[in-house]
Amino acid sequence: MKKRRIITAVLCALLCTAFLSGCGRSLIITTGFGRGEVFRIGSEGCKISEVRVYMLDLQKENERLFGKAIWEGGNSAELQDAVREQALSQITRVKALNQIAVERNVMLTDLEKRQAEEAEHNYYAALSAAEIKYIGLDEKKLQRMFREYALADKTWTSLGDSAVETYEDFYEKTQCDLNTKYWQTVKVKKIDGNLDAPGFADCYKAVFGTPEQDSAQDSTQETAAEEE
Repeated sequence: MKKRRIITAVLCALLCTAFLSGCGRSLIITTGFGRGEVFRIGSEGCKISEVRVYMLDLQKENERLFGKAIWEGGNSAELQDAVREQALSQITRVKALNQIAVERNVMLTDLEKRQAEEAEHNYYAALSAAEIKYIGLDEKKLQRMFREYALADKTWTSLGDSAVETYEDFYEKTQCDLNTKYWQTVKVKKIDGNLDAPGFADCYKAVFGTPEQDSAQDSTQETAAEEE
């Protein structure tokens, strides 16, 4: 019973995160996507291989807490949906902040680019062969993901107290399209790997520290939890 309550709490937290950081009401349904393309935000698209990086992190995090059998319990369908939606929300936020970075002329320094490469190297070295196959990205593309994540965090930090307002304004004027038909086919899969190995977020934090955008999001969730 205690374990079930914990899983339910985790499920609620995941759903809360997805609500706070995703496309929200700016999301619309459309057609004409490329192969493996999950969504478009503005002029940029995002493929399933990138989303899987975030999904794998969330999957392993839950498996470390509750074991791999978590996907076979009574709450498995809801938990899988929550993991999918949070992964989608996380990468959507990163893509959005990268476009805001272009508007605000925010760029990474050479040092930050090297740090992103270091984080990617550590991440790739920790992946199992099955995980590398599942993600389907080479190191060059993974390095780009770490650079995008670093730029998103730098942009969020540079916005200061106006970060949330700027982020919401961006969605008011930017079209965000989800490939709904394809997204409905995406599932959490059993992947052989070392649960103790550092994930994408772990490798980023080891080099850059805790992302400001994540800290702000955690604070918002804590406030909501206290109000309840």
